[in-house]
Amino acid sequence: MTRFLILQADHSGGRGARGLNLYRFLRLYHGRRAVRMMSTRELSVSAPVTTDVLFIGVPTSLGKRHLSRVTYRQAVLFDYQDGPGPRWLESDEPLLRSLTDQYWKPWVEPTWDYGLRMGVLPIRRHFKLKACVHGRQAFLRWAGPRYERRIHDVAFVGEATAQEEHVPQRIDWLREIKSVGNRYSFWGGLVPRPQQRELLAKQFPDLPQLCYARGRVDYLTYFLHLALARVALAPAGNARWSYRHYEAIYAGSLLVSADFRRTKTLIPLPLETMVHVPDGGSVLPAIDAALAMRERTPEIAQENIRFLERYLQQGDYCRSKPELMDRFLAQLAG
Repeated sequence: MTRFLILQADHSGGRGARGLNLYRFLRLYHGRRAVRMMSTRELSVSAPVTTDVLFIGVPTSLGKRHLSRVTYRQAVLFDYQDGPGPRWLESDEPLLRSLTDQYWKPWVEPTWDYGLRMGVLPIRRHFKLKACVHGRQAFLRWAGPRYERRIHDVAFVGEATAQEEHVPQRIDWLREIKSVGNRYSFWGGLVPRPQQRELLAKQFPDLPQLCYARGRVDYLTYFLHLALARVALAPAGNARWSYRHYEAIYAGSLLVSADFRRTKTLIPLPLETMVHVPDGGSVLPAIDAALAMRERTPEIAQENIRFLERYLQQGDYCRSKPELMDRFLAQLAG
């Protein structure tokens, strides 16, 4: 019997968003034999399947004919799309609600009220993060902490996402920083995708002044500059969370973030040592507060890394650190 069966979501996103992120996470902790992933089409022609937990990716073409081929103890709906709320088609909602009241996403907020028990999913890490973290740690062990240089006051680089047509927090923050001239040593800017640039430029005429001058940024350069920054910005984009939160901590930067105090993710963040900016609030006082915090208590950066290392190993999931899986499984218990 399979312990976990994942039915892939039916949408055009990458394999990770369709369910591969969840599959890899479960397989790491429970082994290959415990986890199986298939599409609804594959389920319709396979031998009958028995599983403890059936994860159903949304949107889905799942129907009663598919369900007749699987026996399960518990079902969970999930999707990896950034926006709030269920992503099912209206025509599919009655069937899916009849199967379970659990719906999981990469992030949830307590204000969401959909008549469902909302849970959180494991998220994809950039495969180069572990190498970057290991390299930085090895260098500091060899050279000593006195060689850790922070030449930027503030760093941020990221896409000008579609969500910013409605809540332009990234654009607002960069405008504020530009408005104070050389008050901060700043690295980065927006890196909009080519298909977004023209649309956003019409809405935000000053977009060219907010963009990163050198265009796209490779991951090694991105992480290196985070490691050279005292403070890293994590404004909202398509979602309130991003993996930038974790990358910045591992790079030793202090976080100025979109208000994260009521947001839940599977991997917790050290909320008390982050500076949170309310929606519509100014980022400049938050940057000043973070810089002062770093000057006053320089050990905070290392404490934040130790906080994440309770759940991760050099930025990656690790079977020898089961606390993260314990958090995941506790959601099934309700």
